[in-house]
Amino acid sequence: MKSLIKFSAIAGAAALTMAACASGADTAAPGSAETAQSSAAVQFEAKDPLTLGYSVYDLQNPYWQSYAAGVKAGAADAGVKVTVVDQKSDQAKQVSGSLDLINQNISGLIITPVQPTALPSTVDAAHAAKIPVVIGDIGTGGNYDAYIQSNNANGGELAAQYVIDKFAGKEGVHKVGVIELHAGSVVGEERVGGFVKKIESQDNLKIVASLDGNDTVDGGFSAAQDMLSANPDLEVIYAANDDSAIGAQRAMETAGKSVADGFVLIGFDGSSSALDLIEQGKMSATVAQDPYGQGKKAVETVLALLKGNDPGFDDPSAKTIFFPVQMVDSSTLADFRASRAEQK
Repeated sequence: MKSLIKFSAIAGAAALTMAACASGADTAAPGSAETAQSSAAVQFEAKDPLTLGYSVYDLQNPYWQSYAAGVKAGAADAGVKVTVVDQKSDQAKQVSGSLDLINQNISGLIITPVQPTALPSTVDAAHAAKIPVVIGDIGTGGNYDAYIQSNNANGGELAAQYVIDKFAGKEGVHKVGVIELHAGSVVGEERVGGFVKKIESQDNLKIVASLDGNDTVDGGFSAAQDMLSANPDLEVIYAANDDSAIGAQRAMETAGKSVADGFVLIGFDGSSSALDLIEQGKMSATVAQDPYGQGKKAVETVLALLKGNDPGFDDPSAKTIFFPVQMVDSSTLADFRASRAEQK
């Protein structure tokens, strides 16, 4: 027995990007001409038995392992089946693999894209089969139905507040360095923009360097080395991903600086390597994402679309849901790790 449910896919879908694992995929900014979509009414079909498909970026990566675990948990909670297909970081494989899922009579498709520019044909094929498409992480393309990403701008603000609290009541002007994601990364702009705006509102904090870390450990090392050489009295480095922060920590050691002596080093992602450095007292904090929670949310969202319900967009014009992030430092590390262990 098949049930038919109507849903209108509205025009004006905007493309955002998300570099959860510092993947670096790029898309156009919200509202740009590149991302404007024509209006199309899609009549979604919940098939019997109801099965979802998840086309995952790469299951060798711990981040995507956690995301997939969230998708499976969300499906189990809802009492529906889910088929997970590993695309192994291969764009062509993901295009063909996603089409295979569509041909398996699924009712909803979740994609964490290897390359967002390859999404439009997949979205069109899904819609032709009356299947809603939820994009998770990385970035968007095509006339998708929902996009779930970490709240990157808020993460930058949380990192800035952490710095503000550390230097509250201390005299003088304290120098801050920023390590950006690669040029053109919208998510990098969000993470850095949220941080910079808040820091610039403080009279006792001054950003003296902002360099591209190329999303890597080596890039972070080089960027931090350059800013420490030019500013020997630098007291803070905020890196827009954890790999860059790990590289910055090595540059700090080379320059004779450490968190133990009061230097503040913050990353973004909540990776296991960053958490280890926090535990060792070599890194101050990281802005942690929640891939498991996002995976569960993706299932909730695709099922809401199938039922014709409002998924609860934070940005309706871009069909986007922003997922919360949190600061993790030595005082919250144990609780954070315990909560993540429960997700496995």
